Amino acid sequence: MVTNDDLDTLASGNPRAWIRFDESHRVSRWYFNDTAHRGSSWRLTRTELAEAVCAASGHVRERVIPALSRSSNPEALPLLVIRCTDWVRPVRMTARRALVARLARTDLVPLLPLTTALVRRRSDGWLDEHLLHPVLNAADLLDDALTVDDFRTRRLILDSAIDAGRLSDDRLAGLVHDDTDSVVRTQAGNLVLDHGDPALAQAMLRDGPPRVRARALHLLGHAHDHLDESSSLVRSMAQALVLRVGDDPARHYREALARGAITPATVAGLGETGTAADVDLLRDHFAHPRPRVRAAAVRGLRWLLADPTNSRAVELARPLLADPSPGVVRAAATVVAGRLGQADRPYLLALAAQDQPRHVRGTGVALLRGVSEWSRLAIDLHLLSTPDDPLTDDAQRDLDEWRRRPTTTYTRPAPQLAAQIAALLGALEPRLGADATRYLRRLASV
Repeated sequence: MVTNDDLDTLASGNPRAWIRFDESHRVSRWYFNDTAHRGSSWRLTRTELAEAVCAASGHVRERVIPALSRSSNPEALPLLVIRCTDWVRPVRMTARRALVARLARTDLVPLLPLTTALVRRRSDGWLDEHLLHPVLNAADLLDDALTVDDFRTRRLILDSAIDAGRLSDDRLAGLVHDDTDSVVRTQAGNLVLDHGDPALAQAMLRDGPPRVRARALHLLGHAHDHLDESSSLVRSMAQALVLRVGDDPARHYREALARGAITPATVAGLGETGTAADVDLLRDHFAHPRPRVRAAAVRGLRWLLADPTNSRAVELARPLLADPSPGVVRAAATVVAGRLGQADRPYLLALAAQDQPRHVRGTGVALLRGVSEWSRLAIDLHLLSTPDDPLTDDAQRDLDEWRRRPTTTYTRPAPQLAAQIAALLGALEPRLGADATRYLRRLASV
């Protein structure tokens, strides 16, 4: 049973919660009978009224709408708006007449998040005409609508305002500067750039999200000044523009590092534009005190030593798989992934040991699973055989997935690994069950 406090909480929270409230209150105890016809004798409490207007019976929903329209409680308007999209036409039309009769101009913007959530429930356009278009046609309401907390609403309002031609370049530039949603900022910024004003393009290069800044940079051509951008998208655009005029962006990064201008962007830039001869320069920063610099340096190995047959990338990145920074470990894992074999399993097993930090263990387990399907089976069984291991549940899920989709039809584990799998299956048979153990033994031929 819903309480008054529940309704107050809903009224002050996410408007979409009203939709969940509506869908969860198809309660069977509300029914239409002769008492309902005698409207004056049907006295409902606040909570009963809120539940009745969401009841499974369309007769009940329609009958209580007049009482809801007279209510001064905060749930009245949201529930009326919901009933305006009711699947039963008489209920829908009754609710629409009631809403129009009591809707005030000041109600429009607060109701927009709920309107946004409901616009696709029915396609007849009634909500757009009565709740959305009045906002678009009033400058003060439109400004308020573009600052509501709900990002989905701001996106809808922006789309609608653009279609209606209601936003100036200055207002769009303001959205790029002030809005917190990257989709709104990107859409507004691209519209500003479409108009080709150099001054506004300069503002977009300064304030825009990465996609807009990269496009503004392309339009303005100030490439050399943005080679050290923290955004990889903007940085890559600057690098491309520098190459287009015949310069080498890698030279800029080498010179910057030589004079001590060591930032994640300069290290990453060298990895993106350098050659295999720059690997030693990157390696000099593997021990840098800033984790982001170390991560950028090790990521550069992916580009400078991209040849999978070149074992040097693995040799250089392997020690960083035990780095204290999770970001550095993730970067090192992307370098070695797909380049490891059975000979690397002892080292990876050491990384996956229980005494290792959580991020190191997780990476070691993931890399062991990537060595081969049999290595994956072995590490899952190993984790399951370790008492009170926090990775046990993850290992069980992965083993269940492996059993559903085995891809080992034409392979067999190496003898040493087969012996390990056989020993682990023997120890785990009471836990896995005889049938599951027999099935896994048959697949592995152990």
